[in-house]
Amino acid sequence: MDTSTIVWIIVAVVVIAVVLALLARRASARRTEADREKAGAIREEAREHDRELRTREARAQETEAQARAARAEADRKAAEAKRLEAEAERHGEGAEEVRSVRDQHLRRADETDPDVETDDSGRRAEGREDGQVDPDAGDRRGDRDAQVEGTVDGSRRGEYRRG
Repeated sequence: MDTSTIVWIIVAVVVIAVVLALLARRASARRTEADREKAGAIREEAREHDRELRTREARAQETEAQARAARAEADRKAAEAKRLEAEAERHGEGAEEVRSVRDQHLRRADETDPDVETDDSGRRAEGREDGQVDPDAGDRRGDRDAQVEGTVDGSRRGEYRRG
């Protein structure tokens, strides 16, 4: 082979190598640009997620605040219920005391009244000696509640009025 042919082959190989290098560089530049665009799209998506995240966090904080307010209201109502239960218990104890004093007054009135038969404990006898129930001699404490006048401490004597 002659020298000029070898030179032309070498020039052709160099030209092909340069063309291939240029094409590789361009392809690399295109990939780099595509990667930049892809990264930009991912960043934009991340910003959208960030906005969604802030919105959800705000909703979560708002709901948490509502839950705390509801819990505080429930605690307040529970405390009020406890206070009312204690008050009801005190009233119940007072009513029991008043009932006991009333029953003592009624027993004393029954013991004092010559028309009322009582047993050994001072309670009204339920029936007559012959075993028949006397409709006028039965326990009338329910009727007497409205008919007894006087105070709990006995400062004014109660009076039983027959109906």
